[in-house]
This record gives sequence, structure tokens and C-alpha cells, in this order.
Amino acid sequence: MKRGVLVVFLLVALSSTVSGNLQAEEPTTEENGATLDVLVIDDECLIQTDCDPFRPSHLVEYFGADWCEPCKVLDQDLDDLVENDTFVMRHHPSPQDLTYNSVSNLRFNALYRLLFLPSLIHNGDGLLTGTSQAQDLGEVMSNSTTVFQGLTNTSYSNGTLSWNTTEQGTVTVWRLDAVAHETEPYNHSNMVIAALHFNATDEQGNITDLVEMNGTGFVVMLEREGVRNLTVKSETPAVGLDLNENVDDGILSTIKGDSSEMLVVGVTIVLVFLLLPAFAMWKDAVGQQSTPSGKDEEA
Repeated sequence: MKRGVLVVFLLVALSSTVSGNLQAEEPTTEENGATLDVLVIDDECLIQTDCDPFRPSHLVEYFGADWCEPCKVLDQDLDDLVENDTFVMRHHPSPQDLTYNSVSNLRFNALYRLLFLPSLIHNGDGLLTGTSQAQDLGEVMSNSTTVFQGLTNTSYSNGTLSWNTTEQGTVTVWRLDAVAHETEPYNHSNMVIAALHFNATDEQGNITDLVEMNGTGFVVMLEREGVRNLTVKSETPAVGLDLNENVDDGILSTIKGDSSEMLVVGVTIVLVFLLLPAFAMWKDAVGQQSTPSGKDEEA
């Protein structure tokens, strides 16, 4: 009986410890990051004094890889889906790609905390994954009300990009180019090949290194700092290939629910199984106490 009580005490203590750790891992009052404004500038526009940058209604950040088979299908779907008010910026965050970009990798892992390829990010806060993500993206864009703003009077002169803003945060200038697919006969348009970050309130930054690269254009992005709290927009989400895999073995990984919730469920199941022996011991002890002794029966 004492052993059963000890087991129950230890399990309760373990449960309290796990719950405390999970609560400690939950975010506190940290402000979520956000994409505030997006301007697209091609190389020809950059050198024109009267050029007006293009501000899209929809920015789609596409994280893919040349070794990723589902990405080939999505490449074509995105080309058919894009309209005049949409801009698709392509990232190759996988180190297995010849066109791997470390800044894209950091954005994939640290900012958006993504897991699988291909993944689409709509306007900095909507996540689309799974087998129908292109179709889902069309639905999301048709119902979107996001309005980008925050950057004004953007101009370029003698290697320096200037802007006006009252927002705190970061201005990132992305250098883009058309990049050939490693194995297929087509190019990735608007692929990230480099980037520079500036304090938004400095209202200028030297982008000479980016300008001197061969490329097709730039994306100037104003962002509020902080990890993104993404909203899943897919009908059938979280199916794809792991970033670090370069061979499709036919097994697609699926995430269902938040990892913390899954941990709680797993711990609960383990605790129930561990409690079964203690419960059986308690039941036997109660049964022995309730059964009359032989002497009592003779009396």
C-alpha cells in the first residue's frame, strides 16, 4: 500500500513539473512581428528619377527547393495564379540547393519557424502548406484586406537608397534575379540572391553591393521586429518535405496541432499507464480489508 502511495506522489510531482515547463515555454508579452510595407523596384526603375515603385496588394513568399518534387508542380501553379496586383518572391533556404541563400534560411527557420517545403507565406502572416496550397492561396487573396503602407518618398542616388517613415523596425532590401532550375528547363523568376538590413528610422542605406550584382530587381520591405504568429490558411495543411531532406522517399510528414498540446497528451497517456499498477494495488488492499477472516466466519 505504501508503495502505491509513493508511486502516485511521484506521478503527481512529475505532472506538475511538466505543466510548469510548458507554461514557461509559452510566449509572454513579446510583440509579434509584421510586414508593414512592400515596394518592388526593377533595375530600370532604380535609375530613373521619376520612377514610382510598385506596391503589391499581395506579397507571396515562396520557400522551395530544386530537389523538392512537389515544388515543381507549385512552380507552374504559381505562374498561372499570379495577377498584376501580386508579387511572388522566391526563397531557396535548403543547403542542398546550388542556389541556397543563408538569409532565406534564417527567414525560414528563425522568423517564420517553418518546417516543410514547399511553404507559402501570404503578406507576412498567412501560412499555406499541403497539396492544395496554390488553390488555397487564390481563395486567401480574394478575401484579403491587407493594405501595405509605411514607406514614402523612396529614391536612389549614388549607391544610397533613401526613404521616409515614422515606423520603428527594419528595412530589408532584397536583391532578386532569374535563376535557372538545377534539373528542369525553366527559370525561377524573382529569386532571392542577397539582402541587406537597415534600421528603418535611419531612412537611408548603402546598397552598392546589391546594385553591383547581376539581377533583375529589388524588394524593399518594412517590417516590425519580432517572431511571426502565422495563421494557417490551408484546407489541408502541413504536408511537405523536410528542409534537410534532398530525396523524396514517398513519405510525407504531417503535423496535426500544436507541439505543446501533443506533448501534454503524450504525458497524460504515459501517466495513466504508470498509474495502473498503483490502482491495482489499491484495489487489492481494499478487497482484503472488506473480506471477513476465517475466525469471524466460525463465530
